[in-house]
Amino acid sequence: MEKSIYIAIVEQYDKQLVKSVNEKIKDGYKPHGNIVVSFDKTGVIKSYVQVMMLQEE
Repeated sequence: MEKSIYIAIVEQYDKQLVKSVNEKIKDGYKPHGNIVVSFDKTGVIKSYVQVMMLQEE
């Protein structure tokens, strides 16, 4: 199975995002850009997003 070059990790909680990003780093991905935080219309955090790029070998 071929890995995607560009992925986006989306999690509801910041600690889960950290765990997921660390797992993808072990798979050869590198964080790209800043974390994006999305909010609902009342100002409550809805999700955390981190873009990851597969590192060239």
